[in-house]
Amino acid sequence: MRVLLLLWVWFVGGCIAEQQKMDSTDTVQEEMNNDVDEAINRAVKQQDYRLYLTQGRRPVLPGLEQTSVEMIKGHCGTKYLPETGDVIRGEDAKRERISRYNFAKAYNVKMYELCKKLNKDNEL
Repeated sequence: MRVLLLLWVWFVGGCIAEQQKMDSTDTVQEEMNNDVDEAINRAVKQQDYRLYLTQGRRPVLPGLEQTSVEMIKGHCGTKYLPETGDVIRGEDAKRERISRYNFAKAYNVKMYELCKKLNKDNEL
């Protein structure tokens, strides 16, 4: 009977911990989306439609990896995402890099749509 009680407590405790972890992940995602929306609003007010580009030997447009960097530079412009060079030192730096990349990915996808719309409107 004690074994069943211990197993039940262990199972319920694990479920609660997993739910808290999922809630925490959802909160982080919401905060990132809010940050992206704020950053886009600030950029639009300044008429800055440039997209983020990673630094390093092979620059990448997060979220638009299959799109030509040169084409984006010509239409929208680019700006470098800080601290995204080739060297990653430690786990904290790795997590920070992933966070920056995810932010830039969400930002670039939304900003690219605005930039395309702006360029289309200017052609008319």
